[in-house]
Amino acid sequence: MSDASNHGFLGEEFLTWLWYRLETEGGDFDLGGGTVIGVAMDDYLEFAPLDEDETLQTMRKGMPTRSPEARTALRSGHRLKKAKLIVAQGEREWTFVLDGTELELRSVKLPQDDESCESQAERDRERAAHFIEIHSIVRRLYARFLEIRLRPDYLGTAAEKQAAWMQA
Repeated sequence: MSDASNHGFLGEEFLTWLWYRLETEGGDFDLGGGTVIGVAMDDYLEFAPLDEDETLQTMRKGMPTRSPEARTALRSGHRLKKAKLIVAQGEREWTFVLDGTELELRSVKLPQDDESCESQAERDRERAAHFIEIHSIVRRLYARFLEIRLRPDYLGTAAEKQAAWMQA
């Protein structure tokens, strides 16, 4: 994003919405244009502190989205700051940590190289294409979130449903 200091909260809300969406509607997303992806949260969550004096909460290993500690963090108003995601499209799979505040992908693991790549230059081009593609997928997911988040009736509709889920 252009100015994370002013808009970083939207990326954190995006990660929290993504978690909500995964648990309430499943992990399949139709991004339009024939692009369907699967998304899952993996074994790393980091919650944004409510204020600067608060301790940063990080959860690792297992299924942190199912832990009572993660639910407590949500109920007390924390947003996800970072989460490890798995994105699959067909046979291809990317794993990465998404920093919601900066909307940056970190620790990216790309899909396996195509066996038909015969030279290092071909493998490099394919890897670059995979990087570009995962960035495009994340941008498209974020755009879906913003379509919902920026609706005039958001607080009375989608936000209420998500808040009820967070309290459950």
